[in-house]
Amino acid sequence: MDQADAYFSSFRRCNYPRHISNGTIIIRECGRYARFNDIPSVWWQVSTVLIGSATAITVIVAVSSISACCVTHVIQKSTAKIAGYLQLLAAALVSGGGAFYPIGWDNREVKESCGNISGPYKLGTCHLSWSVYMLGSSVVLLLLCFYLSFYASRDSPGNSFRSI
Repeated sequence: MDQADAYFSSFRRCNYPRHISNGTIIIRECGRYARFNDIPSVWWQVSTVLIGSATAITVIVAVSSISACCVTHVIQKSTAKIAGYLQLLAAALVSGGGAFYPIGWDNREVKESCGNISGPYKLGTCHLSWSVYMLGSSVVLLLLCFYLSFYASRDSPGNSFRSI
């Protein structure tokens, strides 16, 4: 094609090919898929659901944690453990979404942009962007938060500093 960098995610695309009557052109703009069923790969749909669910869980845990600043006794040993388990679940969902996403690299849009040699876990002539590394970093941070939640559940608030 025209040497334009194409970007694909599970729900958005930039500089993507479009078929017209005279052939194929590159659309130099970003856009979301209009409907969930417009996402070109079932694997990208699965990835969208998994990562979206993980995001929702993470937001719920974050809002609950922030509410601990305003309301006393929100975070107790049991709620810290529940938050830790939810963060572990979110890390597993993000990891699963990240693992399923490359299976969808055999769809038509990717093949047109990255070459016909594209396939599951084989990107062809294209390269990964920084967003993949950010996704991996989010898994590491969620696992760190899981560990810290369990560490916090072991510590009693009154026993940390004793007055003499």
